[in-house]
Amino acid sequence: MTGPAIPAGGAHGAQRVPPYRSVWAALARWLERPSAWFGLLAVSAGVCALIYFGLMRSSARARPRADFPVRPQIEAAIAAAQVRLSADPQDVTALVELGMLHFENGPQSYPDAVNELEEARRLGSLDPRIFYCLGVMYQELGLYPFALEEYQKHLRNLPDDKEVRMLAAKLEYRQGDYESAVKEYERLRYHDPDDPLVIENLGLSLWSGKHTARALESFAALKALGGLPARRAQFYLGQMALEAGRYQEAFDLMQGSLSAGGGPDLGISEDRIYSALAMACQKLNRPAEARDAWERVLKSSPNDAKALAALRNLNRRFPERKAKRR
Repeated sequence: MTGPAIPAGGAHGAQRVPPYRSVWAALARWLERPSAWFGLLAVSAGVCALIYFGLMRSSARARPRADFPVRPQIEAAIAAAQVRLSADPQDVTALVELGMLHFENGPQSYPDAVNELEEARRLGSLDPRIFYCLGVMYQELGLYPFALEEYQKHLRNLPDDKEVRMLAAKLEYRQGDYESAVKEYERLRYHDPDDPLVIENLGLSLWSGKHTARALESFAALKALGGLPARRAQFYLGQMALEAGRYQEAFDLMQGSLSAGGGPDLGISEDRIYSALAMACQKLNRPAEARDAWERVLKSSPNDAKALAALRNLNRRFPERKAKRR
């Protein structure tokens, strides 16, 4: 049961209830006033400005694949963007969205993503994510000069992006532009002086650019960090000593780079390590140790032509003695 109806006004008797007025009717009456339109326009402009600048800030920081998970139901999202684009082939927002979705979808969709993002840029898109995405895809597709150009554009917008600066420096090194790679790694080291990867890559770039003394300094700094970086530094210093004809020093350094259990596990290929060690042994006239090192190379690379030729030469010059029969 419900309680009794209470007349409006309570104990003082019934009062007149104002008639119900529709919200839409009240809004219509308000809009009849001239001052209302100016207020409405001001509010709308403020909202649009907030939305615009909010989107600009978020897009400048956003990094597909690195910062966000793959969108759920990505195929459905791609189909929806394609519908929008079919209705208006010059819809720049739809083009960028479709390109980003194809980028997120993985390497099998990269050709589509490249076409869409390049077309969006041609139509005037200023979305800063385009540079990064195109750089990654061009690098994946083996188009290294194009990838480097996109990374450099990205860095002009975000000069403190360490990841992209590392990618750019790596491509410069790969293309033989060692001086540019050195500049990039020096800048990175200035901001992060104890990063072993930066120090190592700086040393390699200096070494390849024939700046031997400075490369030695970088590898010495890497060695001072201890642990795995130190062992990698010993290998590089050993290679440099081998090139300089200091064979005993090279042998000692490269032996020291190997783990106590005998396995390299340095992130450097076994055939590279044992090839260098074998050459040092040969120069030191240690045929048995050289033979053992070349055989180690063949365990990881059975068809290594250099190792096969070296072993044939060693076996010819220093044949292994057969055990005497009792």
